Amino acid sequence: MVTERLLGIAEKTVQYATRQNIDQAQASAFLLDTALTRFANSQIHQNVATKKGGVLIKVVLNKQISTTRVNTLEEEQIEKAVMQAVRIARASPPNKDFKSLPEREPWSPIEGVFDEETANCTPRYRAEKVKEAIETAHSKSPIVKAVAGYFSTGSMAFAVANSLGVSARARLSSTNMKTTVISKSGTSEGFGTAKKYSRRVKDIQPIVLAGDAAEKSVKSINPIKLSLGEYEVVLSPLASATLLMFLGYVGFSATSYQDGRSFVEYCLNQQVFDGKLNVKDDAKDPRTLYATPIDGEGVPKRTVQLISNGVVSEQSICYNSFTAGREGKKSTGHALPPISDYYSERPMPFNMIANPGDATLEEMIAETKRGIFVTTFHYVNPVEPTKVVLTGLTRDGTFLIENGEMSKPIVNMRFTDSMLSALKNILMIGKKLEMVEATTVPSMKLQKLKFVGISAY
Repeated sequence: MVTERLLGIAEKTVQYATRQNIDQAQASAFLLDTALTRFANSQIHQNVATKKGGVLIKVVLNKQISTTRVNTLEEEQIEKAVMQAVRIARASPPNKDFKSLPEREPWSPIEGVFDEETANCTPRYRAEKVKEAIETAHSKSPIVKAVAGYFSTGSMAFAVANSLGVSARARLSSTNMKTTVISKSGTSEGFGTAKKYSRRVKDIQPIVLAGDAAEKSVKSINPIKLSLGEYEVVLSPLASATLLMFLGYVGFSATSYQDGRSFVEYCLNQQVFDGKLNVKDDAKDPRTLYATPIDGEGVPKRTVQLISNGVVSEQSICYNSFTAGREGKKSTGHALPPISDYYSERPMPFNMIANPGDATLEEMIAETKRGIFVTTFHYVNPVEPTKVVLTGLTRDGTFLIENGEMSKPIVNMRFTDSMLSALKNILMIGKKLEMVEATTVPSMKLQKLKFVGISAY
């Protein structure tokens, strides 16, 4: 089994490291197996598959710490990386805040998070589903000119061992599809997009995605420009997910909290969000995409209540072993596993789930006298983390809502606003939850979001 092999590599790496006269060692062996079918101009133009494995090695010598990553599972190369990590540690200044690598704790695997069919999905299957999406989109209207997007399938596995007895492993599958439809009438173009994430490839329904994207695209022809200012907004789950992901990144990480860059530090035990907003981070909840029993250090994942009835507290913070040690606490199991090119020592919530409400998306629109419907946000960045000020653009389906109906397409707009303000008054929350990367979220209706600019299209 893949995870057993990875665990053997991790344990052997630790054994080799401890023979080098160091205090502590940790090894995380990983394997990422992904495949992608990409399409544009209504035809497939790329089909790629990647299998990437490696080991992240950490050594500790008198509080001198070194972390080295090697992208191979070959024993000889791993041993060379261990020696390099040892040399770097000996040349590094001691980190006075470091307490210890985590000790061994009992953990249990999560059933049902790995789907063999998804992990071994064929290029032919993805191509057939892409064909369905393209044909569906074009069947919706003669003004549909192009369909683009991607269909990704694969699996990830990792195993962690350290010199204090940690020995743990995890494996899961994942898939996602994005479909963007471009329509054209005269000199005007319209855009619409739809996405779906799951652990099971059979959950992806290209016909539904393409139909949704095509409808938004056709309706987006000849957009009007709105004046700048604050508007009521109805956010699709894709748009809601972006806002919550940035809350997690800038607010609920112990790194931000300890560095004084988290809004939580300045809002402890205050109701900073609407009382209807409840968000937890729970990797053992089957509704999350990246459900794993352990984190990147082999620590069992713990549930953290990030927002409780709009209130944040010290219990809202996610820790790895290092940040927990700085405060004399235990890790909450939020160290990231080294399963992609992006790896950070920063602990983060990666399984955020918002409580559903009791409204449908149609009801949110029907209850809006004048506002904006947002399909998704693009190029969002934090401006002021302590106030969670974000800026970004609407994209691929932005509409004016008038008297309970989506009346006209609008030219994409730039928002810049504090989430402490935008999420203070959530008028309605959707009853249906959608997996969107590291979040599982509903649609939401906000009383106001501040728009400060207009895009070129």
